[in-house]
Amino acid sequence: MSAARLQPQRNSAEEVERRLAAINAGRALNAIISINPQVMKEAQRCDRLWRSGAPVGVLHGIPLVIKDNIDCVGMATTLGCRALAEAQPREDARVIARLRTAGALILAKANLSEFAFDVRSRSSLGGDVRNPLNPQLTAGGSSGGSAAAVVAGMADAALGSDTGGSIRIPAAWTGLVGLRPAFRRRQLRGVAPLSLSKDTVGPMTWCVADAALLHQVTHGLSVRPLAQRTLRGVRLGMINDLSGDDDAQRQALAQAFSRLRRAGATLIPLRLPLSSRVAQGPCLSLREFHPAMSRWLSKMDHAPASLSDLLARGEHLAEFDELLQLHLTRSALVCAAWREQRRFQRHLRQQLQQQMQDQRLDALIYPTSQRTPISLEKMPPGWAPELAAISGLPAVTLPFGQLTNGLPLGLELLYPAPDEEALLALALAIERL
Repeated sequence: MSAARLQPQRNSAEEVERRLAAINAGRALNAIISINPQVMKEAQRCDRLWRSGAPVGVLHGIPLVIKDNIDCVGMATTLGCRALAEAQPREDARVIARLRTAGALILAKANLSEFAFDVRSRSSLGGDVRNPLNPQLTAGGSSGGSAAAVVAGMADAALGSDTGGSIRIPAAWTGLVGLRPAFRRRQLRGVAPLSLSKDTVGPMTWCVADAALLHQVTHGLSVRPLAQRTLRGVRLGMINDLSGDDDAQRQALAQAFSRLRRAGATLIPLRLPLSSRVAQGPCLSLREFHPAMSRWLSKMDHAPASLSDLLARGEHLAEFDELLQLHLTRSALVCAAWREQRRFQRHLRQQLQQQMQDQRLDALIYPTSQRTPISLEKMPPGWAPELAAISGLPAVTLPFGQLTNGLPLGLELLYPAPDEEALLALALAIERL
């Protein structure tokens, strides 16, 4: 179990220097797109405030890394794309404003899959994000830079975004806790869109307690410790279809489930009848990306005027050219296909909640990824992350065991209600085993 690391800093300038040195030492990982040019001045201001004896925030002087699709005033929001290298936001994203109010420092912007399109973090501006646990492997995506930065010691925590697994997949492949909150559109102000019906922003940390703290701050909640509980009497639903594609993962998963049973949990095997439709989850973004991205671009300074203007510049990864062209043909957001996909979101949420109620389950549990990376190339993780993404229910991944290739086994918990603190309390009980 990892101890909480997010504590108010009394020597923030020294902490920032240490983190900048880690960024410099880890340049080959391609985790960082840009560094906040004002971060040292802001850290010195934090130190003066501490010495004055004035009250400080719960994140006072703590340097954080932010995925580069989240607006931070004074830094470009690039989405990893060369065409957006100078794109400047006019105000902080809602989550960033709350972090700053709590005293946090924005240290750097993290590399990502360009436009947050992929489960491998490769961008025309930042290159391939390498996994600090094995630099020959991808760190996952699309929040791979955020994950790599934390694991490489560039920060103790980072923010990512998650549309179809983009926080949870890289967290699972690098041994971090990654929280995808329940879908709440109001939290997305100042976040470059991929899917207006699925996008979320959440923390990537070493431990559950730190994830809870960042969640509370970014959601404007009261900061308080998580409820203490054990696994005695806890009922978890195992989805059989998600056990993994190779014997090594299935063996590690069986060992993990045995540990849970020994701790007092009851595991109930389940089948998900809607699995074929869940696997089609990315279809929503094909309907929503173009109009939403063009609106976001219109609010940025020094940016292309629209998605078509951006594409015409040719300053993006060539491998995404066909996908971007497809997005351009989908200019109407509301149409019959979009309405049907939205109906399926509601249907899946109701089906999952009903199944958990009928079986008296506290949560569903399954491996975050059905496959692990074997190179820097794209490795489809399976459809497990889409359960939370489509249903809008909250989910968290946490490391729980190790695979034969040396990477951690990430276990995901899906909660039946939009109550992240209850979900995280359950995750904390598992983390403590």
